[in-house]
Amino acid sequence: MNEAKKRRRQGTTRLYNILFPVWLFYLLPTGAWLLILPANFLIDSAVLRFAMKRQAVPHSKEVWKRSIIRIWSIGFLCDLLGALLILGIELFLDTAQLHWNTFLFPGATLVAIPGVTLAAFLIYRLDKRFAFANCELDEPQIQNLSRALAIFTAPYAMLIPLYG
Repeated sequence: MNEAKKRRRQGTTRLYNILFPVWLFYLLPTGAWLLILPANFLIDSAVLRFAMKRQAVPHSKEVWKRSIIRIWSIGFLCDLLGALLILGIELFLDTAQLHWNTFLFPGATLVAIPGVTLAAFLIYRLDKRFAFANCELDEPQIQNLSRALAIFTAPYAMLIPLYG
């Protein structure tokens, strides 16, 4: 009998002492990602196509084919890093016990500005370094395309307060 209890308890062991940040569940994929992923792809594609047209980049369709997946991936990575910075600022403000409701405007906007700025900066740097590696573009074209992507695809939605 004692052995049966041990086997049963092994399958239902609970780890109450593990600290798991509950906010991490917000970063997990949900049904909304089925809309977010294609929308970001379309926005990245539109910005890239417009910027290439404005610069008269030859073989723009080929450049798009060779770079769009990297641009799209880099954009998500940079948005995530910007969101993590905002989360870090929120956690700091919470542990510092500052009595300021950052969920209300302008608090949410002020807290989000560093995250949006970081994401835009990283989009520029990483796109410039990795996105156009196989595209046979000259350096000014790469800089201009990376700059356009950073400016027009930065996660400005983070500046919108969720409550209030």
